[in-house]
Amino acid sequence: MSDHALPNILLNDFSGDNLLRLPSNFYKSAKLYLDRKSLKKIQKAYSVAFYAHQDQKRRDGSDYISHPLEVAKILLDLKMDSDSICSALLHDVLEDCDVTKNNLNKLFGSDVAEIVDGVSKLGKLDMKSGSEREVNNLQKMMLAMSKDVRVVLVKICDRLHNMRTIEHLPRFKQIQKSKETIELYGPLALRIGMQDIRSELEDLSFKCIHPLRASMLESAIKKSSGGRKKIVTKIRKELKKRLKSNGIEDVAVKGREKNIYSIYRKIKSKHKPFSEILDVYAFRILVDSVDDCYRSLGIIHNYFSPIENRFKDYIAIPKSNGYQALHTSLLALSAFPIEVQIQTRNMSSIASFGIAAHWQYKTKEENINSGLRATKWLTGLVDLQKKTNTPAEFAQSVKTDLSSDEVYLFSPKGDIYALRKGATPIDFAYEVHTDLGDTIIGCRVNRSDVPLNIELETGQTVEIISSKKDFELDPSWLNYVVTSKARSAIRTRLRKQKTSDARKAGKVLLETELKRGGKSLSEYRGSSLKRILNSIGVTSLNKLLTDLGLGKRTGSIIAERFYSGLQIREGIKDVNPVLILDNKIESVTVRFAKCCMPVYGDEVVAHSDTERGIVIHHKKCKQVNQFLKKDSRYLPAIWGENKTDHQYKAKIDVNTEDKVGVLSDLGSVFARSAINIGSVNTMTIDKKFAGFEIEIEVKDKEELQNIMQKVRSMKLTTSCKRNINDK
Repeated sequence: MSDHALPNILLNDFSGDNLLRLPSNFYKSAKLYLDRKSLKKIQKAYSVAFYAHQDQKRRDGSDYISHPLEVAKILLDLKMDSDSICSALLHDVLEDCDVTKNNLNKLFGSDVAEIVDGVSKLGKLDMKSGSEREVNNLQKMMLAMSKDVRVVLVKICDRLHNMRTIEHLPRFKQIQKSKETIELYGPLALRIGMQDIRSELEDLSFKCIHPLRASMLESAIKKSSGGRKKIVTKIRKELKKRLKSNGIEDVAVKGREKNIYSIYRKIKSKHKPFSEILDVYAFRILVDSVDDCYRSLGIIHNYFSPIENRFKDYIAIPKSNGYQALHTSLLALSAFPIEVQIQTRNMSSIASFGIAAHWQYKTKEENINSGLRATKWLTGLVDLQKKTNTPAEFAQSVKTDLSSDEVYLFSPKGDIYALRKGATPIDFAYEVHTDLGDTIIGCRVNRSDVPLNIELETGQTVEIISSKKDFELDPSWLNYVVTSKARSAIRTRLRKQKTSDARKAGKVLLETELKRGGKSLSEYRGSSLKRILNSIGVTSLNKLLTDLGLGKRTGSIIAERFYSGLQIREGIKDVNPVLILDNKIESVTVRFAKCCMPVYGDEVVAHSDTERGIVIHHKKCKQVNQFLKKDSRYLPAIWGENKTDHQYKAKIDVNTEDKVGVLSDLGSVFARSAINIGSVNTMTIDKKFAGFEIEIEVKDKEELQNIMQKVRSMKLTTSCKRNINDK
């Protein structure tokens, strides 16, 4: 077919002989729940897609139409509406074929045209970290989703099929796509409640990035399950028998294993061996009603011993994505640890399909409410986009929200709010309403007065005390709010302040910070003040105070410059270092730069970043070294004593002789030292030598040096150096 043939065909109505017959299995699945009119529309979409992709092939040599057909099948399994199915069949025609959005609008209506257009734009994403293109595309992506959630449903299913066939891509593309899937599409699927698809996306990505680790973990699971199969079967039968004998007649008990990536993530985060992960084996109990859920919980707690602090009630307090269930961990036969999830059948459908379940049961109020909970985050993206100043700020906020854990809080009226873990009363106030956040002057938690910077915990009742009078917003709030909504709202209000108001607020903030060190702004005047301002990089005190009031500078960092300022002499620009205590500076949590990966004990520099807060770099990192004497946002830093255990990521480059088993030998060295490996990238130097870039987790510089020495002592090792981005 020529490049210009399709538009002529599209002028036809695709009726009669022009309509192609749907593949039989596809037709049978669609016929189960869709009416004749919908089937006809899908048939037309298939015909357009078939002709549009007629001359195209996939990398494996198959006809290209097989890909959109498989994506549509995934949506059929989710029992999505006909417009979603049509959009899946057509999702690549705008990008790869001679078809226009106007063509689709005429043939299938505006909904299909908009969904396909939204998915097509998402296909152009470049997710390379730090690029301007990335943040702009992520912004477009999220806003497209917020307009019609079916855009993200089709895109996630598209990504799922691509991950199922990823072996046909070049290796570097496989790694890139897999990392993108774990970092963005997996959390996104979880956010909208699609647990089954999220699990498959993560497992496929994990197997691609770390095939050896995935294989070893699968073997461990298989070995463990093989030895315990009889016990698992016995537990399942006993659970069902006990529930039925106590009046829970219509009950189903299913045994399942956690997906391998979730097990791997738990092993990493808790620093425990596989044998100590409690809930590798889980059972799902499905009943008819909420009442039966709680009755079932009481019955199994009488039968098996519950593990302390391992119970969660997501029925009374649902997750923000609509997920509901009772979770409990138990010691079963012979102290065998298991996790049990108890749900109604309707809750189970929502847990598997997320937002997609909303289309399956539109007439049921329970599913409608769940659909509303699951789409709340997406619809809030529009408001977030309006309040953020730059695409980078928006992108950072979205990524942070996707990756964060949640706490569940009550208002005095009993309304439930899900916020990011670490949220403060200020975050809560802005979550309820922007006006409430702008006027907050105090807070009561469980009827007791608390400070505004306290971290809230799940189950607390939060009462906000507000003022009807206008007052100046405190820029220091930016130091301890954690939600993107609160941070964006505060910055928006600060930007709208008059210069004079911002200056006043900045002065109050600086005076407060200086007071902590026993100083006052009045002590700084004349030539000494001038030298301090020069070291900071501002022309006047008013300019500095205005920047502080607008949230452009961090108060604690500026205060440190002033503490050092009284000792500044002409020609001397030494500044007292800031103190890092338990990964915090002046109660503000710091981040560790990924470019140089500093660890406890390194010589480090603190960078006050208005978008990301305070970021710690290695002193020799080329990203900061050139700015140390020029930019006031960079300060020397020293480590205080860690009161709690922390693990720090570090990167080392190892060169070895390229012989069979060398990677396994390397892995054994780290395993014997109880050092966790985060990632391994391999490269062939030449016929005789191989290189490995290894990311590991250590508690401090000393432990890092010890493990590097052990690697150097290996017979095949030619060099082992730390990568701190200094070249």
